[in-house]
Amino acid sequence: MRHRRVAAVIGGAVLPLIASLFAVATAAPTEPTGAGAPARFTAALADAAYACPHLPPGVQAAVIDVESDWDPLKEGPNGTKGLAQLSPRMWAAWGEDADGDGVNSPLDSADAIDTQARMLCQYYRQAVQSPMRGDRLSLALAAYRLGWNRLEQVGGLAQLPVTRSYIADIKNLAPFYARGLGVVNSSRSLYTPLPNPRTPASAVRWARSMAGDYGWLGLCLNFTAQAYGWDHSGTRYAIDHWLFTPNSMRHHRQRNAPAGALMFWDTGLRAGHVALSLGNGYIATNDVITPGRISIVPATTIDERWNARYLGWTPPYFPDGV
Repeated sequence: MRHRRVAAVIGGAVLPLIASLFAVATAAPTEPTGAGAPARFTAALADAAYACPHLPPGVQAAVIDVESDWDPLKEGPNGTKGLAQLSPRMWAAWGEDADGDGVNSPLDSADAIDTQARMLCQYYRQAVQSPMRGDRLSLALAAYRLGWNRLEQVGGLAQLPVTRSYIADIKNLAPFYARGLGVVNSSRSLYTPLPNPRTPASAVRWARSMAGDYGWLGLCLNFTAQAYGWDHSGTRYAIDHWLFTPNSMRHHRQRNAPAGALMFWDTGLRAGHVALSLGNGYIATNDVITPGRISIVPATTIDERWNARYLGWTPPYFPDGV
């Protein structure tokens, strides 16, 4: 029996967001007890993981530790505020009322955590596409501290010893917070992605051999990851995998996907869909003929049976594959 699992998003199942815990802060900072973030912030951290499933577990909490020491009322010397220590300009650009309580403020812990996650995710995507030297997570963290334009102006991390120290502090703290969330801080995103264990030709042979196999209900992304030799993809949903892949690697709307490419659809549901191209317009995919079963069909079958919108294809890109 194969071992199948969907990638965990900070702590596996997302904890419910209890709005009453995240009103505008009026209390002193709460120190972590044991491993992990203060308990009153963990639900917001788990919920924010959906904004960026590609951040290694514990990293966002480590950034908060370094930035504000978990003080939701902290005000910095340059007007930065709250857990995420964002300036008024950055809050105007990024801030949202994440918990729907009618307050949009960097002093609202849920708002601050959600905003920080979206910013880090955007910087990480920019880092993936950037020619600057350095691992992608380090570049994203540097951009969070300095801004992306400033990071580009100085040409990367080489001339930024204080920022390198900031990054090292966050990475050193991340495993502590990951343990508190019940996950292991082993994301490949910490470094440049590893090559896929299988070549496209081998992935296609494996996918063809699985035709008729059952047990793949809702596991389209896991199926493509296993085709390339990963246990899981490192991303929770197919649509997120499409959006996270660098734009330079996304072939929007193009149908001429080579054998071994990943083909993506917007199905109107949260997860979306991905299938493995076998070349010549055919795919190996789950669920489309029989729920849970792998079928080999023309790629247009997804459009026709599910009234899905084809997004395009990408190379087999699994930077967080495990």
